[in-house]
Amino acid sequence: MGRGGHEVLMGCWWTGLALVVLGVPAIALGLTRFARRGTEVQGTVTEMLVQVRRGAASLLPVVRFTDPASEREVIGSPSSGRVPLAGWPGQPIAVRYLPHAPDRFQIGPQTCVFDVALTSLLVMTLGSVALVLTRWTDPDAIATSAVLAASALALATATVLTRRAGRSQRSTLLRAKGVVGHGRIVGTLVVDGGGDSALRCHPVLSFTAADGEQVTGVDLHTHSREPYPLDGALLPIRHLPENPLVFGLDASVRQTFADQGRAVSILGVGLLTALVCSGVLVTVGSNLSGR
Repeated sequence: MGRGGHEVLMGCWWTGLALVVLGVPAIALGLTRFARRGTEVQGTVTEMLVQVRRGAASLLPVVRFTDPASEREVIGSPSSGRVPLAGWPGQPIAVRYLPHAPDRFQIGPQTCVFDVALTSLLVMTLGSVALVLTRWTDPDAIATSAVLAASALALATATVLTRRAGRSQRSTLLRAKGVVGHGRIVGTLVVDGGGDSALRCHPVLSFTAADGEQVTGVDLHTHSREPYPLDGALLPIRHLPENPLVFGLDASVRQTFADQGRAVSILGVGLLTALVCSGVLVTVGSNLSGR
């Protein structure tokens, strides 16, 4: 490919990169159509429905709120966006909807810092691959690609460590300040990782909190490869009195269901592979620059 072709490819790549980079802050700030044009009001959860299809459960909150423009009361479930995985009847929650369409609404937060991290990681990875494919004989391009790959690795590592630190802090808080109540498993949330061996089953719990809230939610910190039995047995569930949304099966019964799997090993292999790829890029760049 001639010099002109390389310049065209790089121009297209930089244009695409600029568009994505400008889009990342928009995602981070929640500048979606609902956030830009929507109306936000305070609603109330009236019911947490547990729907079971083919053995897999899903949570569907029912929300009630009043549209200030028409003064009409709306009762229904969110039509788009992320849906909270825990709640209780009477829980206050933010509701956003587009003008003149209160029946189509979102509830709760829709973005988080990990969305930005994953988007940035994707941009860095695509940039590294694009540079190698379009200018594989240019030492500067190889060096830039190596920097992008190393940055992606650092960002991925920081994201994983932050998530692990958050889980550890949550567990410590539950042990120190949590109280134990009793509840039941009412379903199994199945997360499909792409194959039978990658299935992760999380228990859907229903329990009464310290202040009387009837909480229904998914314990994302307990998982197994098999669905949970719906035998109606009472189980100890630990939660924070000031925030019942922070909860989980008590340690005394968690090991009965928990399946540690090979997540840590898979993570280690992934990081090692990224390091090897970065090393190969740096080596190739050095050899090309020495010619």
